Amino acid sequence: MGQPQSKPSKPRFPQPGDHIYCERKGGLYDHHGIYVGDDMVIHLRGAAKKLGELPACHKCGDKRVENGEIAKVCIDCFLDGATLQIFDYGVPLLEFIARKRGNCCQRDSKPPHEVISTATDLLERNGFGPYDMLTNNCEHFAVYCKTGSAASYQIAHHIEGVIATGPAGMLAGATVAVACGVSKGVRKTSSSW
Repeated sequence: MGQPQSKPSKPRFPQPGDHIYCERKGGLYDHHGIYVGDDMVIHLRGAAKKLGELPACHKCGDKRVENGEIAKVCIDCFLDGATLQIFDYGVPLLEFIARKRGNCCQRDSKPPHEVISTATDLLERNGFGPYDMLTNNCEHFAVYCKTGSAASYQIAHHIEGVIATGPAGMLAGATVAVACGVSKGVRKTSSSW
């Protein structure tokens, strides 16, 4: 039995400072970033994404910036063919409980210019730390830019699901973690889930 879902955010074009996301791997997880305007997005990339240079893109052109695990790319490169969605902030508790994790939170957002300034500063100094699927991922990055506090609601949801399934689910979750290579010491960061 899955978590009840309400309808997603009303479709709209992102505004500078919006936290945007899109599904990856058929909905297995969502990829998050900050829309900074001029069709560009700043996001945290995982190790697999930074092994090689990003492919050439006529839309990104000379506006593309890569600094360690943080990159500024055009919205088309960020979406990679997926559907754009906008993460909602300041949602009421009952709505937060009813919605899919990883698409909203109860916290209020900083003003757009502060969100963009935070994302740009983190990009320029590669200042968000190494990517870690559980404790320092793209959603942590985007929520941090928006609120000043890192969190990953989709990871919290996956953990809740594993715990709810009891020992068999925990064993399956541990097996997946080992297969994904995350069994190496997981460190705690400023995440608050």
